[in-house]
Amino acid sequence: MAMKCTCDRVSRRGFLGGFCAGLTGLILPADAFGAAAPRMRFGVASDVHVQASGLWNWRQYTEHALRWFDEQGVDAVMVPGDIAHSGLISELRGFAEIWDKVFKDGRGSDGRPVEKLFVTGNHDIEAFWTKGDDAWRRQNVINHGDNLARLWRELFHEEYRLIWKKEVKGFTFIGAQWPCKDAKPPVEQWFREHAVEIDASKPFFYTQHAHPKGTCGDGRISYDDGTATRALSPFSNAVAITGHSHQTIVDESSVWQGEFTSINAGCLREGGNDRHGAYDSTYPRYSPKRKLNRMRPISAFEGRCGLLVDVFDDHLVVHRRSFEYDMPLGEDWCIPIPAVADGKYDFDRRKAEDAGPVFAKDAKVEVEWCRKAPADIAGPALSGRPCVRVKIPHPQAVKPSSRVYDFKVEMLVGGKVATTRFVLANGYNVPMSMSDRSSNCLFGGDEMPKDGAVCFRVTPRTAFGTAGGSLMSALIFKEAFEPI
Repeated sequence: MAMKCTCDRVSRRGFLGGFCAGLTGLILPADAFGAAAPRMRFGVASDVHVQASGLWNWRQYTEHALRWFDEQGVDAVMVPGDIAHSGLISELRGFAEIWDKVFKDGRGSDGRPVEKLFVTGNHDIEAFWTKGDDAWRRQNVINHGDNLARLWRELFHEEYRLIWKKEVKGFTFIGAQWPCKDAKPPVEQWFREHAVEIDASKPFFYTQHAHPKGTCGDGRISYDDGTATRALSPFSNAVAITGHSHQTIVDESSVWQGEFTSINAGCLREGGNDRHGAYDSTYPRYSPKRKLNRMRPISAFEGRCGLLVDVFDDHLVVHRRSFEYDMPLGEDWCIPIPAVADGKYDFDRRKAEDAGPVFAKDAKVEVEWCRKAPADIAGPALSGRPCVRVKIPHPQAVKPSSRVYDFKVEMLVGGKVATTRFVLANGYNVPMSMSDRSSNCLFGGDEMPKDGAVCFRVTPRTAFGTAGGSLMSALIFKEAFEPI
């Protein structure tokens, strides 16, 4: 499926470049068709989560992403934190080895310079799941004593600074490290003191690990105390690119514009859903509350992703990339800079213009009584127990930005809503051309009424929560359910 750019400023020849990118997997330079080339281009791979044990194929996907960036001719690569997974030196060193393998001496395969735009995240600064005495930590933990500063010089050949500023082909990049007890970056103070150094005529870029509070990706999981939002609000040409949430960049709320622009970078290790409390499979496998899940979480590893950003003086073209399938994840975001009130990427405006997914005219919701919950989709709460399985057909998007994200599933007894579930659409985090999959919702056998007819109403929704037309199952009478 070809992914077109929807920015009004992009020419027809620029569109053809995007079209070819969707077919071949390569993002061609805009001037390949005679259109204006971007002023610069950079890649973004957040939340790499290098693990000492080598789980989740981190080495394979890290090298794969970096090599793809190299093929696209990037001038820089941004990593918005969580380079390491457990805060171990071996993990940070592992990433550096891959970086040096792809960008030896800080240069791409054609000899062009490629700048490092790296910041730390909580997994880099906090030694997760590690125990040991002071001597062991000195030898193994990144953030112990002077290890962090020493490692940054040794591995990345630059000084470790709480806030850094770099220029890449005439564009300013600013990065802030993950705060900890004795080293909290003075972000607001820094911007007050350095405001005169920022060119207001073109975009500049800011990266930290957590999303600025109240912007992209759902503010409930930003973990930012509002510092970045306050610091960036005076700059309508500011573009924050952040990670931490592991939220899929298929989600259209990954781009926010208000006083400035904020973009969710996604996650190279996995890209899924982290909206706590919203779905039937709420708790990840390492949560102590996972036993409450009625359904297995949909694989987030299918969602491994990153960004390629083309920079112009007055807009950005952001390509969303699946590194699991080597395909675009959705149509390009063409983001005007500076941000303006009620602009193209304002949340309220986008919600108002959103269109709900639509079921085909012949689509049917099927309901199946299962003596034992299907092992491939049942979570611990229903494992081996009787259940009712609601099979949901895949609805179609009215426009590319309004693909199905989740379903609201209601059980009606006697015409009244008795129970409501929310389930993610199977394939919600993969390229659209691969997302045509049926979905499921499970209800426990003990939830079925002892009297009265039952039916199920399914409503598809977009990432913004815009509902499409509902689909009803046939009436099911209590005689259809075997005794429990």
